[in-house]
Amino acid sequence: MKVGSVGTVLVLLLACAGPSGKADPAADSTVRQEVAAAMQRYMVAARAVDAEAIASFYTATGVLFEPGINPIRSRDSIKAFVASFPGVRVDSAIATADTIEVFDGTALYWGSYFERLAFPGQPVSEQHGKFVIEWVRQQDGNWLIERYFRVPLPSPR
Repeated sequence: MKVGSVGTVLVLLLACAGPSGKADPAADSTVRQEVAAAMQRYMVAARAVDAEAIASFYTATGVLFEPGINPIRSRDSIKAFVASFPGVRVDSAIATADTIEVFDGTALYWGSYFERLAFPGQPVSEQHGKFVIEWVRQQDGNWLIERYFRVPLPSPR
């Protein structure tokens, strides 16, 4: 590696480390708790299939990525997408955190999900998989979803 390259790497590492060059474990722990609490509130809205409440957890430019369909962009589009499933019943919806990573005003919530759903006229279905949600702190201190990626996994045989 050239000397210039080493210097560039050091500058990038210091820039990523923040002003003090050290992480603040207490602050990160507080953020993790805040984001975990926001996620629990989101899951309450998801279990109720409350389109308005679910959409309120997203930023105005938030994006929901579901496999097999185009990304759903904006709070209003997410609300319309959730509302497009009238009569759906959620028997179970669980999100379990694997880890929550904190980067200043952003938190990445990596986890697993399980859902048991009943759509009108269809048998109960179970879905599970992995997800990552990019939560961003708003000026008022609230945490909202900027991007939500879901990756379903095949059911074991």
